[in-house]
Amino acid sequence: PAQIRVNAVAPGPIAGTEGMERLAPGPARAQLAARIPLRRFGTIDEVAQAVLFLVAPASAYTTGAVLVVDGGQWLSGTDFLALLAE
Repeated sequence: PAQIRVNAVAPGPIAGTEGMERLAPGPARAQLAARIPLRRFGTIDEVAQAVLFLVAPASAYTTGAVLVVDGGQWLSGTDFLALLAE
């Protein structure tokens, strides 16, 4: 076997990124963050740490996984795009 592992990181809203600057300008930011169970946007560093875990020996037996890094947003069923349309 080639020992190839395939994993993915699925980030939620991440502060300081162009995507969030466009999707949540100004006052909308606080309203959107309040609907995330951790009550804040993630950081670029938190996404990087998730990636580091997936390439580290600690995850050597992990493959076919999608690591969701979104502060629990998917658990709450918050549809950010629908919120932006309000």
